[in-house]
Amino acid sequence: MRTYNETFLYTPGPVSVPHRVLDAYARPLVHHRTPEMSAILADMEAKLQWLFNTQASILPVHLTGRGALEANIMNLFSPGDEIICVCNGRFAVMVAEIADIYGLVAHRVCTDWMKAPDLSEIEAAATAHPAAKAITMCLNESSTGVVQPIGPVAAIAHAHNMLCVVDAVSIAGGYPIDFDTCGADALSFASQKCLMCTPGMAFTILNDKAWAMCRSSRMPKFFTNYLDIQKNMTGKRFETPGTTPITAVYGLVEALTMMQEEGREAVFARHAENAKATREAVQALGFRLFPANLPEENRSVTLTSFVSGDPKVDINLLRGELRKEYGLTIAGGTGKELSGKILRIGHMGNCYRRDILTLFVCMEACMDKLGWLKTPGAAISACMRVFNAR
Repeated sequence: MRTYNETFLYTPGPVSVPHRVLDAYARPLVHHRTPEMSAILADMEAKLQWLFNTQASILPVHLTGRGALEANIMNLFSPGDEIICVCNGRFAVMVAEIADIYGLVAHRVCTDWMKAPDLSEIEAAATAHPAAKAITMCLNESSTGVVQPIGPVAAIAHAHNMLCVVDAVSIAGGYPIDFDTCGADALSFASQKCLMCTPGMAFTILNDKAWAMCRSSRMPKFFTNYLDIQKNMTGKRFETPGTTPITAVYGLVEALTMMQEEGREAVFARHAENAKATREAVQALGFRLFPANLPEENRSVTLTSFVSGDPKVDINLLRGELRKEYGLTIAGGTGKELSGKILRIGHMGNCYRRDILTLFVCMEACMDKLGWLKTPGAAISACMRVFNAR
């Protein structure tokens, strides 16, 4: 007997897309070289500027978030440039790997995935490598669930006359980022996570220092040439250099409209509340948060990572049971370092109190069926304590 209708994603991206956004994707196309499309692109940029509290140009990159991170390397640097890469998780490491491919010299620091980046180690690297052009960092490392605020890393970068280049793919839209004052010189994000859309659109914001680096870059680039994108996205007519992914833009504008209706601070508060409820619930079921001994301020507001505790639970069996019985998908670990070892619950974007409660009702049902549930209702009670707090 089928026990669910629609599936739902509790993963660190992609997320389940709201029906309003799905309906927007179905609208008839307009041509991408028309005043109508220019107005839609201008509306998209204005809404993104609202979200990031900035007047800076926001560059659409017709790729996934990973593509925007690669585009940063292509547009900001030249072959042989040195950079310092904070490598505290899979996606932070990926930026160093991209840099290697493009002929940069990437100095890797903070390679321990079990803790937040050590600022003294970053400072030592900046002192040891004065020719480095930038420090790269992942604001929200979704392979582990560790957050490293931008400000302290940016302060080190700027003190050594380096850029701070930030991957905000898995947190932008769910956490306050005021671009003009946060310290980032270049910041990239994508559509399929907190922005509640399908994969395929990414964006980068640059300040004046980063634009100066773009103008001096000698790296080959064409499709993701930031100078070309900016030229087309300014002036009397907003356009993209190539064919605009029109339906993707439709959906994003609708998602941003929903966020404006909810309110910027309310969106951020919802993500923080979801995170707290999820952390309390998994611990109430006997799981242990991952990484262990991480300060609360370094735990993500968009996903929660955890491992088996007491009772001993086969986390991979639990994950499969949730998907099979209830159509709810949570994520496992990523890469050889964490695959099969941890579970990750995404609570970002189109995720509300009802969805958190639904997940833990179903998780308790699965654990009860498999003989692992000690105290029925423990997770739900933990969630309610958070949601009903006054």
